[in-house]
Amino acid sequence: MAAPNMVIICHDGAQTGTGWGAIRLNVNGLAGHDGHPTDIIPPNTSVPGGLNWTNAGKITYIANCAPLPPGEEPPVYPPVDPPVVVDPPVVVVDPPVVVVDPPVVVVDPPVVVVDPPAVVVDPPAVVETPVVESAVVVQTPVTTVTPTVQTPAAQTPAAPATVQTPAGTGASAVSQGTNQGFNAQTAVGGAESAPTWLAGLGVMLGASALVAVRRRSLEPKAD
Repeated sequence: MAAPNMVIICHDGAQTGTGWGAIRLNVNGLAGHDGHPTDIIPPNTSVPGGLNWTNAGKITYIANCAPLPPGEEPPVYPPVDPPVVVDPPVVVVDPPVVVVDPPVVVVDPPVVVVDPPAVVVDPPAVVETPVVESAVVVQTPVTTVTPTVQTPAAQTPAAPATVQTPAGTGASAVSQGTNQGFNAQTAVGGAESAPTWLAGLGVMLGASALVAVRRRSLEPKAD
């Protein structure tokens, strides 16, 4: 509680960054704070009405600096704005009524809406079952090729060479050689089951024998 000639002011230090602060001063000087537009000063003999001494100022003074001086009326918490009077009064309905324009028509009984709508076919459609055709399997005939066997042609033995027999004593030798060649041909021709190459070999041997006999017959005989 301040002395009669002292007062506690609430200095606004927002400009200096210090915030609100309480300062005790003599009412005869106030140190120039009565010239600060945002300071809060209670009523005193130097400033009878005070500075910023309103309901909001009193709340700030109490919250940041000091209690109210004796005899001051306390502020109202929180400040109440005067109510707005409406003539005629507004009636609030809970829940509120929703006005639809155009109005909704209620059908009794209610209409059932199908989405998507059903399609009625008159007469009903007949669904035919598709016929599935089986695939035709064609079998390729198998052709058997028989290899042709060519039988080798039988070789006919060559006719024996004719040997001229000189006159005289050489006739018996020629006759002997001719009989030998005949026997060889006869032997070759008689073997029906012998192979072709064996027949040819016999012919060659017979011809060689005839040539040897001829040479012998042509040789001069010793007296």
